[in-house]
Amino acid sequence: MSFDGLKFNGNVYSNYELVHLANGLLQQKKITNHDKALLQFIKECVVPVKTIQVKTSGSTGEPKLIEIEKSQMLESAKMTCRYFHISRRTNMLLCLSAEYIAGKMMVVRAFFSGANLVVVDPTNNPLIDIKQKIDFVAMVPLQVESALSNPKTRKIFNSIENVIIGGASVSIKLQKKLAKCTNNVYSTFAMTETLSHFALKKLSGKNKSNLFEVLPGIKITTDDRGCMIVNAPLLNTSPIITNDIIECIDETHFKWLGRYDNVINSGGVKIIPEKLEEKIVRIIKENRFFISSLPDKRLGQKVVIVIEGVTRMEAKELEKHIEKLVDKYEKPRKYLLIEKFVETPTGKVKRGETLAIAMGGKKAK
Repeated sequence: MSFDGLKFNGNVYSNYELVHLANGLLQQKKITNHDKALLQFIKECVVPVKTIQVKTSGSTGEPKLIEIEKSQMLESAKMTCRYFHISRRTNMLLCLSAEYIAGKMMVVRAFFSGANLVVVDPTNNPLIDIKQKIDFVAMVPLQVESALSNPKTRKIFNSIENVIIGGASVSIKLQKKLAKCTNNVYSTFAMTETLSHFALKKLSGKNKSNLFEVLPGIKITTDDRGCMIVNAPLLNTSPIITNDIIECIDETHFKWLGRYDNVINSGGVKIIPEKLEEKIVRIIKENRFFISSLPDKRLGQKVVIVIEGVTRMEAKELEKHIEKLVDKYEKPRKYLLIEKFVETPTGKVKRGETLAIAMGGKKAK
């Protein structure tokens, strides 16, 4: 991956200046982990090596390091920059940690396009001190929620031409808020293996949709499980077989239904937890929850629900309404309550760990 330099926080640096600057700052004792990750990645971009190691999120297992070709990162950056018309006149906000692929790809997009990379700490509300016009930003749902909850930052958020949201699912509640936004807001579909997002779903404006559309140059199909196969020759030499169950509309559009590894077989009936959650969210509107399963001698697996931040009495009241809403085989057989869900650094719920803690009655840290 070869670049002529990088512009960030309004200053243009040559590759030599970037390495010199990074080396100097990395020697400081009070440097934050986020700054360290950013500077180390910038150095990796400009040194003459072909691959780079990227950490996975750890939402479906332990985080791990995978090796990625720099040329593939560049191709991914090209796709996004061309789709959103990112150029030297663009101000891009980096408010995600460069420890993970989403933050790294914002840096690569700046290298490729010549855009000005405005760097701030990856806080819950990264727009709080923004004083200049931002044209493009990638955020996680928690950051978006915080920005919209503050009148000052809500105005800034709406002034950003293009916002992409990833790292965790966008709740129905948040989607309703975003539908009223006047700027372009997208939910992303991504995995580390495809170098950040490869599909987008418009959440705001007249053209909002319930379907994901893949970026140009990418095609999708499904296997015999109904799981998505991603054909992205510029990003990965082989088709990527996923565990994501989708409704494939055509080779460029799909609706995400759930994860194959989450499917519950209860008495011979297959239940997709994510689809059941779409029903129950009509009842549990304020608290987070998810559907899971536990072994059962008679059914094989039984449906259970894990709810965050409700009392036993409140859960009993919710149970009455849920039983009227769902089908007989979808009815949760056990209500598990927990004070706080276990999350990845991007806010994605670790279902397995949260379920284990809820079963053991321990508090999540």
